Formats: sequence, structure tokens, C-alpha cells
Amino acid sequence: MALTPFAVAQAAVLRAVKPLPAVRLPLEKAFGFVLRETIRADRPLPPFNRSAMDGYAVRYADLAKGLRRFRCAGTLEAGAAWRGTVRPGECLKIMTGAPVPPGLDAVEQVEKSKTDGACVELMTEAPERWQHIHRMGADCKKGARLIAAGEPLTPGRVAVAASVGAAKVAVTRAIRVAVIATGSELVGTAIKPAPYQIRDSNSRFLMARFLEIPWTTASFGGVIQDDPRALRRALAAALKNNDLLIVTGGVSMGERDHIPEILKECGVKNRLYKSAIRPGKPIWFGMKGATAVFGLPGNPVSVAATFREFVLPALRKMAGFGTVIPPALRLPLAAPAKKKHTLREFRVACYADGGAAVAPVPGYQGSGDFVSAARSDGLIVIPEEARELPAGTVVEFHPWNF
Repeated sequence: MALTPFAVAQAAVLRAVKPLPAVRLPLEKAFGFVLRETIRADRPLPPFNRSAMDGYAVRYADLAKGLRRFRCAGTLEAGAAWRGTVRPGECLKIMTGAPVPPGLDAVEQVEKSKTDGACVELMTEAPERWQHIHRMGADCKKGARLIAAGEPLTPGRVAVAASVGAAKVAVTRAIRVAVIATGSELVGTAIKPAPYQIRDSNSRFLMARFLEIPWTTASFGGVIQDDPRALRRALAAALKNNDLLIVTGGVSMGERDHIPEILKECGVKNRLYKSAIRPGKPIWFGMKGATAVFGLPGNPVSVAATFREFVLPALRKMAGFGTVIPPALRLPLAAPAKKKHTLREFRVACYADGGAAVAPVPGYQGSGDFVSAARSDGLIVIPEEARELPAGTVVEFHPWNF
């Protein structure tokens, strides 16, 4: 079977999956979810001329004329409105965040003042109009687009949405994910393995990844041995109530690699089998209705790489992200990298030179070398046509912390 080039394979996955429906959530429950509407300013921000300092509000014209001694007309705190008048030659004691009354257009810090009874002397050296005043509309005008549809609600964006009264927001509902690990050689984390067994780490990796993604809810379907009947039961159950199913192991060409055939029996239509990449060449992808199914190779680095390069873009498409391919960096290599094949290679790497460069993690670098993967910060991409990349070559770097 011919290998599908990486770009073609990734595009096939992204064509198949569709954004999930939107729901309206209270803002306090929508953190991390992806917006499906545009958030606009319901009024200018700031909504009034706001004092940026504790100090004294005055007329700039008085300061420009050289006046430095003022009679204090009163005190204004944040959250209050000034009801009186401030005449020329007078000042108003004002707190940070308080609205600067009309006619006053400069604030001097309290640190640059001296009080003398009812009078205040300001030690202003070079007065400027609007000094220490956050002017009305300086951040944005009424109606301005503040957060675009397709952006996740980060803490900063939650604060912006709150500031314009977006008490409920339209977001993509949580993506329901199921994870199943397969392999007769696997045992659970707490079990002491026999000499011919290994502990399941792939499902722990994937479940931890989904804990980092607040717009998903993941369930673990267990470690299933290479028994067709047990696999069929587990896969059929996982396909019923989930938007995405990930199966690790059992997708290659061995006699015990039952996953492709069983998924076909369960009604999953294959859209991709094998891509020209290393690690992760035997990746399998299909759809059953609107449910996406990934069969990932069982080696830990293969799971990590195919999750980053295929599963995550699909998840972002389903979540309604404006940009579905996770951001990549372009950084120089701190050490040379070589390969002998014509596949696109994803090699675990770490930041070097204080983050200004990247270097492949020393070691075996095989698809089962999860120790090296755990020491890495992400993947460098060695293109298909490349054989030797000298130090200093600028490469794509795909960080784990998407």
C-alpha cells in the first residue's frame, strides 16, 4: 500500500471532520472554550476619563500659566460621581479609577504635592495636558470587535468579555473523547508486569493531554487485549456516545493487529491508512457518521507525534478554531540532524541557547523511546527531501505546549 504524503494525509483528516454545535454558557463556565460569536464593546473603554493616579485633578491651563498652589475643592473616590464644581485656581483630590470631572484635564501624583490647610502645592515641572488620565475610549470605541469567533476564551479574554457585559457566550460544546489502549502485552500502571509485559503509558499520556484541553471531556475505555471479540465490544461501545475515539496499538500489519478490520465491521469508513512520516507511519483514520476515529501506532513517541500532527488539528477543527493547525515556531538547529529515508521525520527536541534554538534530544530517538520524549519540549520537522541539516539550519519546531 502506497504511503500518503503528510500534507495530503493531514488535509484528508481536516476535510472529514466538522465543527460541533454551539451552546450558550455562563461566562464563568466558558473558560477555555472556543467562541462561536464575536464579542464587541457595548460602550467605550474606558467609559469615562479615568484617573490613573492617586493625586490632584486640575486644569492644564492653570498649570501652563505657572500656577502651582491650589485651593482643594473636595475629594472624589473611585465609584463615585462629582456633584460639585471646580473653579479655575482650584483642584480636586482624586483616587485612582475615579472619573475626572469635565473641565479638568490633568492629574498630578500625590507624591508631588504638599498640603497646607485647605490649599495644595503641586510640584509639577513640565505639565502636559491629560497627564495621568486614561482617556475615555482610549482602549476601544463602542462597537469595536474585541474577541473574534474562533478564538479560545483565555483568562485575558474572559476578563475582556466580562468588561463588556457578555454574561453568556456562544461556544462550541465540549468534545466527547474516548481513549482505548490495545495490546496483550499491556498491563495497568499499578500492576507489576511479567518479564514479557509492559505498563500502559499511552492512555495515561493521552488522558493527561486532554486534561490540558478544557474544551474536551475524555473517558478511558480500558486496556483491551488483542482478542477480536473483546475489541469489538469495546470499540462499539465507545463509538456510541463520543465525538472522537482514539485507539492505540493494533493498526499495523501483524497477525494480531485487528483494529482496522474491526473498525470496518463497526461501520467506520476508512479515510486514511499509512502516511509517509516517521514515527507514526501506520496511522489509521476514519469516520462513522460525525464521529472521528484515530488508530494510532502503539509506540509512545508515535502516539505523541501523531496526536500533535493529526489528532490535535482535527480537534481544533471540531472545536471551531479560526486556525486549526497548531502554531509552529521557526528556530535554528543548535546541533546537526541527519536521516537516510524519504519520509517526513518528527524528531523530539528541546530548547537550546536559552530558547533561541532547538536541538534533538540525545539518545536512541526510536519511536519507543518515551524517556527522550519526556525530556523534550516538542518536535522538529525534518522535511522529506532533507538528508542532512547542519547546525544553524532554520527548521519548524512544534512545541508540545500548544
